[in-house]
Amino acid sequence: MSNEPFHHLMQGVDLDAAAAAFWQTAPSIPSDVREAVALSLQPSRSRTPRPRIGSSIAPSALRPSVLASDRLLLWTTPGGQEWQVELEKKYPDSSLFKLFHVMIRSLDSDTRSNYGAGLLRFTQFCDSLNIPERDRMPAAESLISQFAASHAGSASAKTLNNWLCGLHFWHIINGAPW
Repeated sequence: MSNEPFHHLMQGVDLDAAAAAFWQTAPSIPSDVREAVALSLQPSRSRTPRPRIGSSIAPSALRPSVLASDRLLLWTTPGGQEWQVELEKKYPDSSLFKLFHVMIRSLDSDTRSNYGAGLLRFTQFCDSLNIPERDRMPAAESLISQFAASHAGSASAKTLNNWLCGLHFWHIINGAPW
């Protein structure tokens, strides 16, 4: 597998400078590294996400109300939180900032939004079946299959493929097996 698209995407990006600039201009200290990365990608955060009809989910501290493009970074599960705590014990915040920045910058903004939409649909599906938070990630193959089957015929193959790719990336960014 070639790293050419990744190298092209990251060409000219100085992560040390981006991290330093962010920390110098941050209006307040974000609660965690992932929030800091999300803030660094969108300097103007004046837009507050408004729930659309059909996009409601069960309230959870694990899923803050954020833009679709930020869900991959900011939505998690107990397993994802445990993984992040372990990372924070081993590595400095600046190192983790770079890690998550590189990971999320490997996707363009539209892809992050599309993947975030899939994460919303997956969450709605899990809510409808009362799937416990801990069982949502890592998600069992049978849960992912049921999710895909539930949207067969109502979502295009391309849309469903994007949603599944988004779930896969969400697992990766949370250190969960897929």
